[in-house]
Amino acid sequence: MADIEMITEKEAMQKIQVTSRTTMRNYVNHYAFPKPVTNRPKKYLLAEVEKWILNGGVNQR
Repeated sequence: MADIEMITEKEAMQKIQVTSRTTMRNYVNHYAFPKPVTNRPKKYLLAEVEKWILNGGVNQR
């Protein structure tokens, strides 16, 4: 079984180069950014974040 790598909200923010948690929430609500898998602490699936970036980020294809 493949390992599922998760990253923290801070790591996800660094990966997409944003500094505001409000911006992260807007990306989830308006730009199809993957929702966090866990809420406390917020963690995201690395593969989903990378897929979102490769698909154009806020300019989705």
